[in-house]
Amino acid sequence: MKSRLLIALAGLALVASPALAASTTVEFASSDGQKVVVVFNSDGTAVVNGGPAAPYTLDQAAKKICTQGICVTFAEMGSTAGFKTSYTADNGSAGTATVTNITE
Repeated sequence: MKSRLLIALAGLALVASPALAASTTVEFASSDGQKVVVVFNSDGTAVVNGGPAAPYTLDQAAKKICTQGICVTFAEMGSTAGFKTSYTADNGSAGTATVTNITE
């Protein structure tokens, strides 16, 4: 279940990426101190720590991403490297997501 949450968090990369970005790298720091790196690709997939790619759905108006039965809501949306925002998952997890890299 933890990996599904992390894949869900990859949605921030889509929200935070410029329209023509090939990939966006996001570091997620949970409130318990764990860090995970997620790469969002322009093909609509997210890769968590080099694992398998997974699809997602995004509701930009609600600032919400859902994948594999888990939804995550973000406090703000951003579009530049260095952007940080908090997130809360529907399973009670929370933390901070930071866009660390954008490639074109």
